[in-house]
Amino acid sequence: MSKLLLRIDLYKNITDKILILLISILALTFFFPKKDIVFIFEYYIPVSYKKDSKKNFLYEKTKSITKTKHFIEKGKKNNIIDEYKFRTCSFFKNENESRIWNKKKYYGLIIGYFLMISIILKILYLFYFQSKIFKNNRKINFLIINILLISLITILTIIYHSKTLYLIPFCIFPISIRAFFNINLSLLIHLITILLLSLITPNSSEFIFLQVITGFLVMLTRKNLYKVTYLFFSVGKITITYIITFCSLTLIRKGSLENISLYTFSLFFFSGILTLFVHPLIFFFEKLLNITSDISLLEFSDINTPILRLLSQKAPGTLQHVLTVANIAEEAAVSIGANSLLVRIGAIYHDIGKIKNSIFFTENQYNILNPHENISPKESAKIILDHVPIGIELAKKYQLPNLIMDFIRTHHGNRIVHFFYEKQKKIYPNIIVDEKEFQYSGPKPFSKETAIVMICDSVEAASKSIKNPSNKDLENVVENIINKQKKENQFSNANITLKEIEKIKKVLKKKLINIYHTRIEYPI
Repeated sequence: MSKLLLRIDLYKNITDKILILLISILALTFFFPKKDIVFIFEYYIPVSYKKDSKKNFLYEKTKSITKTKHFIEKGKKNNIIDEYKFRTCSFFKNENESRIWNKKKYYGLIIGYFLMISIILKILYLFYFQSKIFKNNRKINFLIINILLISLITILTIIYHSKTLYLIPFCIFPISIRAFFNINLSLLIHLITILLLSLITPNSSEFIFLQVITGFLVMLTRKNLYKVTYLFFSVGKITITYIITFCSLTLIRKGSLENISLYTFSLFFFSGILTLFVHPLIFFFEKLLNITSDISLLEFSDINTPILRLLSQKAPGTLQHVLTVANIAEEAAVSIGANSLLVRIGAIYHDIGKIKNSIFFTENQYNILNPHENISPKESAKIILDHVPIGIELAKKYQLPNLIMDFIRTHHGNRIVHFFYEKQKKIYPNIIVDEKEFQYSGPKPFSKETAIVMICDSVEAASKSIKNPSNKDLENVVENIINKQKKENQFSNANITLKEIEKIKKVLKKKLINIYHTRIEYPI
């Protein structure tokens, strides 16, 4: 007798079970008709269990596991701690504390060190080298917000998706800082920030090389990044620099580029694209902190602004004067490394106060009698002196930024209107003349830029008073005007050196000679 075992439980569908049973019976009957065959059916019933019961089972088992490998009860007699037990306990204690520290306090430790070091370094630099920024709360807040913003973005990226670290446009921050400050400060802050961020980034050496080289290259090769065309060039330069630097580091580490990922290149590309958002970022900081960037200054260079159109209508001679001063001053600023854009804009707007009473200023007097001849020297001096406060009022009315108003306030410093002062003394020789009635209220220039505009304004006006000036006459005018301003200590508050003043003199002499060069008389 033969036995045949059939596992019916292997088939899930009831139809399949019946069908396989019938096929088996028919096949065996056909092939083994004379043999006795006994069918043995086995059916295994699957045992099901609830998830809760499994959890309870695991909970009970894990609960029974002791958390301590060695236990020494305090105060128990005859329980001597030998050297082996002491080392064992010390080891487990230190290991436990290190695990707790790593889990709970690692990022806090890094962030704390980062903020402390960054604040100390930046305060030291600003205090010793950029004291004016240190005294300006808005500018300090701008720098701190930049640091915190890039730090927060980097930390969140590392925590949640560290593979996209290079998608962050790190170059956008030095560019935005450059729009408000000089290039030296923007480069230093970029360097310090990258070094501090490398404490928490993976592959810190690679991160430092990539960001420092790219940031420095972009900032040093394009100084006028506020222009849109230059910004697009910078995007391409950022992407290419990232790729070349990354390939160089890969070759140094691995000796080949076989396993290099195109995904990383795509991150570099999109990081460069995100740099285009620097303009909205700068606009955001301008509105948030009420500070002025080079981008906003560039908008004020348009001669068709309402205030300049009014100046061209009321005082056309003054408009020509300020444009000439702007051209000369811009060249002087370039020669000493000052902010040439700020100097140009400040020079264009420094005399807008002459819109009122424009006829009392010589550049606006065309074939008419001088109105000063009909009034006293004191009244004439008051009209001349008032063009500064009137200019401030007009600047506020037309919403000019404070940076431009500084040039209006300081372009005469606290000098005396000598012509009318001497005239008053001559008319009234027996009366003591009060100098304050003939003196500008100031303040003195307090930056290289405002000092340049003061120099160029005085030199250009004085050169116009000379009829048919020779080269020697123009050189003497430059020397006399600047030397007189130095004797009056007009540059005592400006961080300008004697060497820089000498460079400005050379530029002014050259520019004036070019302006007043002799021309060939053409037949009319």
